[in-house]
Amino acid sequence: MIEHRSGGHITLLFSIDKTPRLPRSQGSLGAGFTIHHGVIIKARLVQSDRSSPVPQAGSQPEAKAPQSKDAQIHLTITDASGRAVEDSNLYLDLIQGCREATLLRPHEGLEAEISIECPLSQGFGMSAAGLMAMGNVLHQLTGRGRLNQYYKIAHRIERQHGAGLGDVLGASVGGVELRLQPGAPGWPGQAVSFAADIPVLLVWDGGSAKHTSDYIDNPEWQHSITQAGLSCMETLRVGEWEPGRWKDLLQQSQQFAQQSGMMEEAVRAELRRKVATTLVEMGLQGRLAVRLCMLGTSVAVLPRTLEDVPEIEEYERLADLLQRAGRGVLLTGVAPITTTHQKQRDQED
Repeated sequence: MIEHRSGGHITLLFSIDKTPRLPRSQGSLGAGFTIHHGVIIKARLVQSDRSSPVPQAGSQPEAKAPQSKDAQIHLTITDASGRAVEDSNLYLDLIQGCREATLLRPHEGLEAEISIECPLSQGFGMSAAGLMAMGNVLHQLTGRGRLNQYYKIAHRIERQHGAGLGDVLGASVGGVELRLQPGAPGWPGQAVSFAADIPVLLVWDGGSAKHTSDYIDNPEWQHSITQAGLSCMETLRVGEWEPGRWKDLLQQSQQFAQQSGMMEEAVRAELRRKVATTLVEMGLQGRLAVRLCMLGTSVAVLPRTLEDVPEIEEYERLADLLQRAGRGVLLTGVAPITTTHQKQRDQED
């Protein structure tokens, strides 16, 4: 049995591009970062009997040979609260996609335990993390193909489920990313990233969750989000994407939240106000910023500069105060750049 964790992904600003007919070309421009917490999968392959029954003497010649069936898949899924998740279609569709791409053979079944570390439908990219984690374990178990092939399937499945636009692409490069071309990782999607080893405090309203499709399938939201996202991307895509752009990202993500109308929704506005007020009470408002996570009822508390990051004890004290006030909290951090992306950067340099 092997184990793999794929981190979640936080989008701070984005545009929507659903016009291409093929899901691999759909996605979003935007910016965000990958986090350490995500989805952990423990899995092993189970080989079924490859042999087909041999017809016995005297059987009718015209009788058809029995059709071989795919080996069985057994998935156990638990959410961040330890509750069982009954809907496994997202993972089953990825596994079927791998079968169709001959990355998984019909006689190969799977037993997997899937643990989701962040709350669902809060803008933390758990669908993408789960799909990418499943792709990783299948790649490790079979040794077939390239990892990017599994990520392309993951992007397609996420689009088919309306669960995300650019999370797979963003998480495929890790770190703090800028998505320059929408679509699946490798092609046509393109993203660059830089490393930022910083804590991130995620805060959410436990009584309110939003599914991505509530926004990206709504024509009015599509328009306001895309107009705001494209405006912010005009600024962010100029120049090299490196740690010195962190302040630009914070500025443009604030502008996006306002221009898109996300900041006007009452529950989000109240959550952000509560976190901002607590920062003032702690005297941290000059060192920490509050930014909306797209598209949940949640925020990320981030350092205003990468050179002046508060001690972890201050994050923990903030988390404790917000949890006592009835908010959901998770202290995590920005995940490293992926090895593949780092090799590409080294080759370009």
